[in-house]
Amino acid sequence: GLSASLAAKEKHLRFITLEQEDSLGGTVYHYPRNKITMTSGMHVPLIGRIKLGEVRKEALLEFWLGVISKVGLKVNFREQVNAIEKVSGGFKVTTSKHSYVARNVVLAIGRRGTTRRLDVPGEHQAKVVYRLIDPAQYRGQHVLIVGGGDSAIEAAIAISREPNTTVSLSYRGATFNRIKSANQVRLREVQKEGRLRVLLESETVEIQLRKIVLKHKNNVFSLRNDVLIVCAGGLLPTQFLRNLGILVETHHGLA
Repeated sequence: GLSASLAAKEKHLRFITLEQEDSLGGTVYHYPRNKITMTSGMHVPLIGRIKLGEVRKEALLEFWLGVISKVGLKVNFREQVNAIEKVSGGFKVTTSKHSYVARNVVLAIGRRGTTRRLDVPGEHQAKVVYRLIDPAQYRGQHVLIVGGGDSAIEAAIAISREPNTTVSLSYRGATFNRIKSANQVRLREVQKEGRLRVLLESETVEIQLRKIVLKHKNNVFSLRNDVLIVCAGGLLPTQFLRNLGILVETHHGLA
């Protein structure tokens, strides 16, 4: 998205850049604090050739913020595209805030999609978040992580290392069969040390102010809770693309 915007600016086109998140960075923006990212050399319009290699999340985001500041690129943050329809002379783009008419539309939306929510009572509360930034901010609290992928496992393990913190991990599946082998090993270690409680085949029923109501098969129970971190991935834009008439091939149910 940034590359397309910079290229448009380089060619002196009239354009608007829309971003549903509250900052740039895409998937990297949602990484935990100080996570190392791997980058390869690239040519950036208006900037030239860059090569960062191994770089921490914060440094990479700072670099890109510096780029848009240097070239004066405007990005409309917190504005989600809801629909695109063909009209005379181009396309009508309807967003969560406005509508625009453009001759061309560039989709640079990646595969992450829109944050997947639990859709249960109480999810509107401020204690519910959808990414881990800094494990230390949850020190001494009762934390529940929901999810069965690597991001959920890594978040649970990281927070479990904070002093005086009670951490539980809820997953609706019977096993964690989608995570890296290294995370499997680390998960067993923290469980053995008694720093993490794993609740398989469980799902969130309701989020209350000081507790979470969960269901395991036919058994409903509650946990004391200060923070809920939902790591349930994103909703892929597959249907959105199909509505635009874009062919999406799937393999084993995955786009």
